[in-house]
Amino acid sequence: MNRKISFLIVLAVLTLICSSMVGVAHAKECSVGDRAEVLWKSKWYAAQVKKVEGARCYIHYDGYADSWDEWVGSKRIRGCTIGKSDSSGLYSVGTAVQVRWKKKWWPAHVIAVGKNSWKIHYDGYNNSWDEWVGPNRIKK
Repeated sequence: MNRKISFLIVLAVLTLICSSMVGVAHAKECSVGDRAEVLWKSKWYAAQVKKVEGARCYIHYDGYADSWDEWVGSKRIRGCTIGKSDSSGLYSVGTAVQVRWKKKWWPAHVIAVGKNSWKIHYDGYNNSWDEWVGPNRIKK
């Protein structure tokens, strides 16, 4: 019984050490300009890294005013959106695109990827204009 408890304690300590090392390594990998997702109130939001200091990244949330920019630690940032693209590989998160709206092409960038659609953010507009578009309304 004591041997089993000792093993569980050692396993718990090793798990804790490994998980904290992964977080620190991830935060140090951040570079200015990286695309990432940031956890805020139990939801992940697309963002871009603006500054890096040690194990913290200063980020800007896509589609939100600069007043929402903030420093985040490794527990609130993940880079799984980096390189994530649709099945055709045309547009990944962060890709600058043109989106057709009312017979005119507008500058935007991709903030999420679906099966055959992309959620875009119109450059210079607030996130209330963000929308999902299909292949007939998007181009590079």
